[in-house]
Amino acid sequence: MVDVSKAKQLKRAKRQATSWLVAAACVFIGITILQSMTPVLASLWWVQFIKMISEAALVGGLADWFAVSALFRPIPASHPIPHTNIVASNQSVIAQNLAVFVKDKFFHNDAIENLVSGSHPAKAMGTWLQQPKNATRLAKYFGDSLAGLLNVIDDAPVKAALHKGIHSALSHIELGAIVAGGVKVMTRDGRHQKLLNKLLDKLSESLQQEATQEFIAEKLTDWLKTEHRRLEKILPSGWLSEQGANIAVSALAHILSDVSQDPQHPIRIELNTQLARFIDDLEHNAEAQQKLNDFRDRLINSDTVGRYLNSIFAEMRQWLASDIAAENGQIRTRLAMWLQASGDKLAQDNTLQQAVDYHIGVAARYAAPEMASFLAGHIRKTIESWDATQLSQQIELNIGKDLQKVRINGTLVGGLIGGLLFAIEKLIHTFA
Repeated sequence: MVDVSKAKQLKRAKRQATSWLVAAACVFIGITILQSMTPVLASLWWVQFIKMISEAALVGGLADWFAVSALFRPIPASHPIPHTNIVASNQSVIAQNLAVFVKDKFFHNDAIENLVSGSHPAKAMGTWLQQPKNATRLAKYFGDSLAGLLNVIDDAPVKAALHKGIHSALSHIELGAIVAGGVKVMTRDGRHQKLLNKLLDKLSESLQQEATQEFIAEKLTDWLKTEHRRLEKILPSGWLSEQGANIAVSALAHILSDVSQDPQHPIRIELNTQLARFIDDLEHNAEAQQKLNDFRDRLINSDTVGRYLNSIFAEMRQWLASDIAAENGQIRTRLAMWLQASGDKLAQDNTLQQAVDYHIGVAARYAAPEMASFLAGHIRKTIESWDATQLSQQIELNIGKDLQKVRINGTLVGGLIGGLLFAIEKLIHTFA
């Protein structure tokens, strides 16, 4: 589409340049006619001087007119001479050179690094997010994006494709290796021992509580009444149950305390042995691996589990969609508050700014080569796909106005050179 404003500016510039050329031609023609009609004037030095200036200006203006016009159109149009219509003839070269220029000058590592270090994006981002309206706007954008994603996922063909893809992915997961790796990470360097100590201490504390002892005593009483009805009528079952509960709690508490305080306790060692055996079975025992995979298959193929998960997803989707659609929904409100708080922190913390700027720079330097190659290829293909005539018109429309000044300068400089040559010629004749 042609920019009307630029087209008017180009037309005006062409008109000005042509006016200078026509003026030079008129002066040259007028002086020539004057010399023919009045031979006396032909020998006057100032007439010859003006004629020389106009002639040189006409030559300079015509030469620059040809040079500028040859860039954008064939001259003449029917049987063009060589080296005209240069832009259209070199469309592929222009496309390639422009693509390489953009790639090498705008997307190399140094340019990206200077851009990041000079713009301080973290501070700018923090300052921008400090404004409540900006945080709210960004939160709304995230919410709308999430709503759009939910609509896409809820589309029947997409949902079926996702279900099939997830089912296929889960079916090929080797749970043995994953579980073994997870247990290894949890038990590396004795990490699980701290968790075990916490668990033992909590269990010991719970056993020593009065409510726990009463619960155990009640269970012992019920056991006596069920298993030993006759003895229960003779013996003081309540007292026996209380004493039994105290003995059991005391014994268990002492055992738990011993395990917690002794790193080499047999129970602790046995636990480590069983964990190591469990990991080894998951990694090398085909039968154990197959059992775990069979459990995986039963789980993902279960209609009950599928219906349960679908119902949860449907309820979550409905709640998310309703909350996002609400003007003061929890998600949008809390997200806006979090974004604004993050902006405050980012704008005030210089250390955080430096860290964020550094990571943005690393990411930009990493992405720059791929992005540069993509943009360079896009620029080259786009320019090559343009119609050659339209390409010439667009380039002329954008730089032609300045090129018309070249024509004006050519006319003026040509005239000055003509006058200078005339002066040199007169000097030579004078002193010869």
